[in-house]
Amino acid sequence: MLIRINKVLADQGLCSRREADEWIAQGLIFLNGKLVQELGVKVDPELDVLTVNKPNTVKRYYLLYKPRGYMSTVSENEGLSLLRLLPKPEGLFPIGRLDKDSEGIILVTDDRSLPSKIIGETSDVEKEYEVFLSETITPESMNEIERGLVLEGNQLKPCSLKQLEPKRCLITIRDGRNRQIRRVFERVGNYVLSLKRIRIGHLSINMLKPGEYQTLDRKDIVTVK
Repeated sequence: MLIRINKVLADQGLCSRREADEWIAQGLIFLNGKLVQELGVKVDPELDVLTVNKPNTVKRYYLLYKPRGYMSTVSENEGLSLLRLLPKPEGLFPIGRLDKDSEGIILVTDDRSLPSKIIGETSDVEKEYEVFLSETITPESMNEIERGLVLEGNQLKPCSLKQLEPKRCLITIRDGRNRQIRRVFERVGNYVLSLKRIRIGHLSINMLKPGEYQTLDRKDIVTVK
């Protein structure tokens, strides 16, 4: 089966399709040892050999356990940046945010070609959080939250809640609005005492402890659903 060369390179996690086209135009892609000179060339991923003659194409991807008290920012104008927890933080930036009082996993990279839809307000990726509350959550409140509340005129997507203890639960959302979970519980007369993100799509916190991280491949992130 023949597939466009830019899709093959993107599927291999080397770049985005747009970047692949740019590399071809720059004379950086070789097919079976020969320079690719035209966009839209189709290849057989099983038989053909693609070579990228581009220096410094290695990007960094981390899954970091952000401790409470750290900011999801690049600069430290507002407080401690989570980037100081990573080696050689120059050029790195977080994908999405966790507020200063929250903890849990966050993606960090220097690859600006990653689609913003992975996480953020327009994201449809599942994010799961462990929440400790000030009051016992009632079935009525759970149903109201799960249906999807309206925050500042924005209809939230339906979510799921699982009560683990009277004041402890798991909540899984597909939105990513600022302080969304805290604001949602406040709307039903409850307050979040602690909040920890334990999963982003298929990426979970596993055995990571606050301040620890694990290195990922690009495909680990672009396949987040």
